[in-house]
Amino acid sequence: MEDAMMGIVDDTDGDGRKRVSPGNRDARLGGTDEFVAASWLRSQAAGVSPEGGDIRYIGDVDVASRLVHYAQPVLEKLIEYTEDVPLSVAVSDNKGRVLSRLDTNSTIGALVDTISLAPGFSYAESEVGTNGVGTVLESGRSVHIVGAAHFHERFQKYSCSGAPIRDPLSGHIEGVLDLTCLVEHSTPLLHSFVRSAASTIETALLNDRELNQRILFNAFSKMEAKSRSPLLVAGKNVLISTSKAQKLLDAAEQRIIVQHALYLAERATKATEEIELSPQRIVKIRTTRISSGKSVVGVGVSILDLTTLDVTVRETVAVTVPQFNVVNDSSMCAGRNSVSEPCTELSSVWKSVTSSVRDVVERKESVTLIGERGVGKEKLIRDMVREVHPDVTFIGIEPGFLANDVKTCASSDGSRTVYLILRHPERLTADEILLIKEVLSELNSQENLVGVAAIVTEAESSGSKENHFHQSFRGIFGRSIQVPPLRHRTNDLPYLARHTLSEISGNGVSEISSDALEKLSAYSWPGNITELRNVLSKCLSKKPSGMIEMEDLPTSICLSSIHASGILEHVEREAIVKSLEENDGNRMRAAKSLGIARSSLYRKMKMYKI
Repeated sequence: MEDAMMGIVDDTDGDGRKRVSPGNRDARLGGTDEFVAASWLRSQAAGVSPEGGDIRYIGDVDVASRLVHYAQPVLEKLIEYTEDVPLSVAVSDNKGRVLSRLDTNSTIGALVDTISLAPGFSYAESEVGTNGVGTVLESGRSVHIVGAAHFHERFQKYSCSGAPIRDPLSGHIEGVLDLTCLVEHSTPLLHSFVRSAASTIETALLNDRELNQRILFNAFSKMEAKSRSPLLVAGKNVLISTSKAQKLLDAAEQRIIVQHALYLAERATKATEEIELSPQRIVKIRTTRISSGKSVVGVGVSILDLTTLDVTVRETVAVTVPQFNVVNDSSMCAGRNSVSEPCTELSSVWKSVTSSVRDVVERKESVTLIGERGVGKEKLIRDMVREVHPDVTFIGIEPGFLANDVKTCASSDGSRTVYLILRHPERLTADEILLIKEVLSELNSQENLVGVAAIVTEAESSGSKENHFHQSFRGIFGRSIQVPPLRHRTNDLPYLARHTLSEISGNGVSEISSDALEKLSAYSWPGNITELRNVLSKCLSKKPSGMIEMEDLPTSICLSSIHASGILEHVEREAIVKSLEENDGNRMRAAKSLGIARSSLYRKMKMYKI
């Protein structure tokens, strides 16, 4: 049974196997060698060269993440237990990027340095072929890759044992634990070690989750005792609500409120805001951040007012928002027109942000856009600027720019309207900042500068870097706007998925099923819009036309089995199903055994599709 969950190949095994040739490479088939042959075919399709090239350095990795925090003690124990074996132990994130590594001795450390098994380097299968990190992510299972089973020739003197580290609640792969040694030191026991160690890390992650849940439950009890208002308390995979809130709001409305509230909680300790739940219903909420140390665990939400409008007398206003494709525009001077489209399918979080961005553009104010990588910060400002100033020319400046090119671009035609975009401004040197201020002064003297935006990526900018940026440009950037990550607006996913599919397929006939959309909505999207686009591109490569079904989605998405609306909902649904089974389907007896009203049982059965 255990062997069915892993891929193992060892080039010291017997020879009674058939040989096949994926491209110009040979792979032995038989048993789990078919697993490696499939990995080779994926590697070849991704354009990986067997002869190699340098391992790509990504650099943008969170070496102080929650995963690293709980993995590090396990890595240290593994090194202690295997001190007599020349071994490197590494943990990667869920994109195959190495986060941390420890070695039993300097000899093996020096060897694996030559293959760049180090923080910041990418071991995704699409980058380096079959290996103990990327192949785990592609297959969703543990692997033991030895010697010539590696696609990339540089790895063929090594043995790699890798196992997925899953979020214990969602089932989503958070990262990979990998053990690397020379082939002559390889043993199947390493595969057992890596699976056991990955399980230990998962237990630590679960204990952390349980602590956060207890904090949320305690916060809910205190807030409920003090308030008579309908109340929601939410965190990752947790949603607790009072009976008043459940009667007032359906499940979809609660999710809209929770997503907006979590977005607010990351930005302010307390906030009060109105949210449009539908064209007819507007809710006013007050949010209170719930913290554990310096970490935001969740948010408490008091429902202050819920207004239902008469649709016959309400004037409907189309909200104009930018399209959502993420485009890397490397041209410094060329602008292009883009027509945005009216859309009423989008979340209140996104509508609020786009409204704020449009306001600063219309006022010709300078603005700092802050957000995670992949949320579409630059795309958002470009589309809004083009709407307000159709003939605008964008000047993009980033660290390492050539001053003469920027000045030439800025002064080549004094009649043009110009919008300046600073990328990664927190990385600019003192000399570069002075040059940018000269360019701004020159553009202002020509009176054709219509605005300036600084694009700041949260994961890349520490507090000290951001402070340095704000001090350097004091008096220039007066307003900051936070662009929300996709996990805070998953209600937008149906629109985003359809729009992106249409764009990638060239307005083809590809569609996506409701089950697949539901699975996409359950995923946390750490890579945001960019990751969504990559996932849908992979789906289209498998099925260029027709309906994309759940089985067409990548394994990492499909394994995210518990909906983001809450582990409590999952538990509650299971309790209802079990009670109905124990009472032979009798709803009256099931409701009584659960301690709830029969009407509540009917409503929950409908909500959970039981």
